[in-house]
Amino acid sequence: MRVSLNEIQVMCRKAFEGMGFAPGDYEDAAELVGWLHLQGLDGIGTLAAALNYLQGEANQPFTLNQEDNTLLVIDSQGQSVLRCAATAVELVLDKALRRGQALLQIHHCHNRLLLLGYLSKAAERGVHVQARWEDARQRHLADFTAGEQRPALRSDAQPEAVQAFEQGITVLFTRPGQTLPTPARVTASNTANQGFTVDAGTWQRLKQLSEQILVESSEASRRHGAGAGSDAD
Repeated sequence: MRVSLNEIQVMCRKAFEGMGFAPGDYEDAAELVGWLHLQGLDGIGTLAAALNYLQGEANQPFTLNQEDNTLLVIDSQGQSVLRCAATAVELVLDKALRRGQALLQIHHCHNRLLLLGYLSKAAERGVHVQARWEDARQRHLADFTAGEQRPALRSDAQPEAVQAFEQGITVLFTRPGQTLPTPARVTASNTANQGFTVDAGTWQRLKQLSEQILVESSEASRRHGAGAGSDAD
């Protein structure tokens, strides 16, 4: 089925809210799913692969392992990066702007591709951003030029299939004028403006998650509305 960018963001916002994301967080997360589609990446497909995890993560904390003036290390405890990305990126961006360069490491996380949307916002604020992560078959690099929203992306095959690897991501933020690693340039995807094809089953699942908002609202109404005496009684 085909849907517009606005439909994707509205549906995802409701689904994230239904999964227990806090106000502001669910809006950011929905925007990032749409952002991936604009980069020619499958935002809905990426989200679909993480839905089973996301539904059970609302109250799970992540762990701060290490922090100093130029470093932030977080253990996501197997959660999606969406659970900690907004705060982590903002903290490390501030370190980079003040110190010239800063490093973010998020260990034991999934849904890593969705982190790129947060990084694009950091790049728009004037820092060079490089993110690196790997899976069993490939190493991935996303390189954002300072001031640019769209990254250069590269994926290289692992020398051989890796059976044991850490599912994390490392991000370097560098203020212009500092020494940078040599970026790997690749072509960026074209922006699509005529709607996007999404899996009908995934769309239905997002719709079901969004309906949890109505269920919670109805339960709250029953508790505090119907049958409850007013202050004037």
